[in-house]
Amino acid sequence: MRGLKQLMALFLVLPLAIVTGCGGSSSGSGGGGGVQQMGSVFTVGTDASLPSVVSCAMTVSSVTLFNGTTNVSVMTTPQIVDFAQLSGLHQLLDLNSVPTGTYTSATVTISSPTIGYINTATTPPQIATIAGTLPANPDPVVVPLDAPFTVTANDLFGLRMEFKIRQSLATDGSGNITGAVNPVFDVALLNSTDSTVTIDDFRGGVVGISSPTSFTVQGPLGRDWNVTTSNSTVFDTAEQVASFTTDGNTIVDISGTLDPVTHAIDATEISVVSTDKFLVGGLFTYIAPPSGGTTLADLYVRYELPAINGISPGDITPLTLNGSERYAIANIGSPITNLLFGYSLLTPGQRVDVGGGIQTVGGVTTLTPHRVVLGRQGQEGAWIVGSTQITSGNQGSFTLNDNGTAGILLPSPLTVLTFAQTNFINLAGLSALTGNAAIPLRIVGFILINPATHQPVMVARSVELMTS
Repeated sequence: MRGLKQLMALFLVLPLAIVTGCGGSSSGSGGGGGVQQMGSVFTVGTDASLPSVVSCAMTVSSVTLFNGTTNVSVMTTPQIVDFAQLSGLHQLLDLNSVPTGTYTSATVTISSPTIGYINTATTPPQIATIAGTLPANPDPVVVPLDAPFTVTANDLFGLRMEFKIRQSLATDGSGNITGAVNPVFDVALLNSTDSTVTIDDFRGGVVGISSPTSFTVQGPLGRDWNVTTSNSTVFDTAEQVASFTTDGNTIVDISGTLDPVTHAIDATEISVVSTDKFLVGGLFTYIAPPSGGTTLADLYVRYELPAINGISPGDITPLTLNGSERYAIANIGSPITNLLFGYSLLTPGQRVDVGGGIQTVGGVTTLTPHRVVLGRQGQEGAWIVGSTQITSGNQGSFTLNDNGTAGILLPSPLTVLTFAQTNFINLAGLSALTGNAAIPLRIVGFILINPATHQPVMVARSVELMTS
């Protein structure tokens, strides 16, 4: 437990969510020429999850903002977005410009929903998939902004778009998903410095190095993004920019903010998740006891870089681990992480990135893991009355009736550990978790094994009161 406390002291708090679009800026002169002045808007998506639902993917055909006279597009290309993997996490996908003005609503057009959920009636658990159905002849979803917002010239703003999975997916009297989807969104336009629209969980392959503090990655849709580092940037290991390769072998996970002037990503945290040009990421659904020096880990794949035949998002891929892999906790640059996450400290319900070598023989693709990186994830549920334990200030613990995405794989109730740097959102702090009624919460943090109990716990980087 001493090691766990030391790790908690090392954590830096960063709010988490997924960025699905971003605005690029161009400016116009206000005098005489009548040139329209422009600002920049990026779109952030997240979700309110349902138990066992690990995927809720749909095509987002367009997202527009209404300024009183015109619907302005903030998404240039239709994209498939899996809202169920977000739960408070951010990922940067696109960049666009919008005219200055006051915006009051957003319109989202979606199609082709597909729902995946964990079936624990089998051992190991399997993923079941059903085709979602939208209302007949569905109209675009028009959502008033939380408050009217004015976009000014040459500035950068974030559009936070939350898909309410819990309210959008219909269930029967037994709580089973029927497949009917009645989309419900919550949308807010915010300053780019707002903590709920910071960039997080953005992955890309390194394709260029400009200097010891600047490099270029290729992200989703093949777009290149410049990344800058500083003395305060946290690297998860000794692997600095100078050690990166530019052939796409080095894949990094980046957190930070988008620079309002250069539109480069100013990195606060960088984690090298693969040096083998291949990465799969997702959720552990099953960990078999070690046998013969190896163990079998089933990974529900949510994303891969690049696309490889034989391994597809939405499938469970078995991985063979033998302890020789390099284990790390994303963005925590300390050897102590090896004491808290490693070959013997794996559990279903952990969100991980796995980098390694690929070999295809006779049409069969095999991944040989070389490194396993534990990532942050979001869990939702209700605070259990009377469970709050305060050690000092915001350091302590409480328990949660976890009904989030991975809740079916984790202990119920789930113990949540907090520390001085935990970011409490819509709450005054740990002491606010009190009273005689359950409190709806979203926790973002790491799933670790408590060495004292050998049970999974969640170490919280943020605790958010869900207000809607």
